[in-house]
Amino acid sequence: MANPIIGNHHSLINAISRQTEIITAMNQTHTDKEVKKTTDSFQELLSHEFKNTVTFSKHANIRKEQRNIEVSDSDLEKLGNACDEAKKKGIDNALIMIDDSAFIVNATNKCVITVVDKNEMKNKLFNDIDGAVFL
Repeated sequence: MANPIIGNHHSLINAISRQTEIITAMNQTHTDKEVKKTTDSFQELLSHEFKNTVTFSKHANIRKEQRNIEVSDSDLEKLGNACDEAKKKGIDNALIMIDDSAFIVNATNKCVITVVDKNEMKNKLFNDIDGAVFL
């Protein structure tokens, strides 16, 4: 004669085991979605940072040092935003004025071509630009 307690115990263990497998699978799926969401957010953030990064040509870096022009993080952000605005208007090469400095920038590549301070701007002609942005 079969013991009903042992049979019920065996069924209970099987049920617990099946539920554990289901919960584990659900948790794994949930974790995979969280990892994907986190990865997407990081990729979007990284893409945004590179997209909004302004670079300086070798010539611009030399001019910046020669003329003692300080460029803060805030200035870099302003330059990046000005490049975006210039691109929206179809401007490839822009003169961007920030405080007492002029930046000639290739808006498409977000690359500063040269930098001029207020003392150098007197009696200067800026050529090969498609537009200007004053900040």
